[in-house]
Amino acid sequence: MSRLFVIAAAVIAGAFVFNIASQPAPLASRIGTSPVVVELFTSQGCSSCPPADELLGRIARDASLRGRVIPLAFHVDYWNNLGWRDPFSSAEWSQRQRDYVRALGISGAYTPQAVVGGRREFVGSNESQMFSAIEEASKKKAPASVSIANNVAHIDAPRELELIALAVENAQTTNVARGENGGRTLTNYAIVRKLTRVGTVKGKIEKALPAGTDVVLLQDAKTMEIVSAAATAGQTRQ
Repeated sequence: MSRLFVIAAAVIAGAFVFNIASQPAPLASRIGTSPVVVELFTSQGCSSCPPADELLGRIARDASLRGRVIPLAFHVDYWNNLGWRDPFSSAEWSQRQRDYVRALGISGAYTPQAVVGGRREFVGSNESQMFSAIEEASKKKAPASVSIANNVAHIDAPRELELIALAVENAQTTNVARGENGGRTLTNYAIVRKLTRVGTVKGKIEKALPAGTDVVLLQDAKTMEIVSAAATAGQTRQ
């Protein structure tokens, strides 16, 4: 074996070891104990959205993140007049996005837009920003808590917060016939189908939840910060 070959092999091996060592640790091993809500505002009519949908899907399918990161897809309706009506879209979800635009002081709504914890927004397909935001939010000590048992929310809230109940579909596949994604088959994950504002809560209390509730949020109605959240076992099985 020539000396040149040995040197080349050593360089390649060293580069391989360096590459493996430089890879970030799995997200589950980096996050803290506070549950984190990831909201994606998306549309089947938007050609930029499928990569963001798949990123949310990766989070939803990751068993190590279940119950720790709660993904939610809100399909907006303002793409519907451009050739394809998103079957999961709602004007209510578009309004929720506008509420974030107001609360976060940004210039306008867009798709795909991700909002983490109700406080940080960015392009929903940006994996590095997504994981960084999740990691940061998970390490903040939550000033309130909520859990779900037998369709009842158990709450400990030292200040007034809004209790929101969500019905969520785990995954649906659609053959898109027209619009920017015409001819594509899209799979969407963690699709929010219903949002119920249960009411304002404070203190250590219990609240009955609507039938079919999969996720509950404790959210500040003014700032839109999600202070705490919980998901049922059914929602966390993607």
